[in-house]
Amino acid sequence: MAQPPLILLVDDEPPLRELIRATLGARYRYCEAHDLASALELLRLRVPAVVLLDATLPGKSRLDLLREVRDDPALASVRVVVISSWESLDDRDAAFDLGADRFIAKPFSPEELVAAVEELTEAGAVARRRRRA
Repeated sequence: MAQPPLILLVDDEPPLRELIRATLGARYRYCEAHDLASALELLRLRVPAVVLLDATLPGKSRLDLLREVRDDPALASVRVVVISSWESLDDRDAAFDLGADRFIAKPFSPEELVAAVEELTEAGAVARRRRRA
């Protein structure tokens, strides 16, 4: 039996990570990072199906993690959902220009988050099966 997909939660606020885990439920496995450095370390140790990325983390510039994921061939299959309170369409466009698969605005709808993760984990599973065939 296959393991549930792994989700990497990258957010500096523990209550938000807890809310996301509660929203998505037991259908997934989780690993968590509170900053970009620990997120990069986890990405290199355990490649997740989906990264849920808070775009306003302290440390590096807003989307450095997304840029590094997209520039690393070993992480090419990782899907990234940017979760942010950004109001500017330019900021949203920047996330998509760097390769975000989805953008979800805070405060987010639980249904929107579940739908995005379900769609991306299924799409990722299909892509991985194709590469193995």
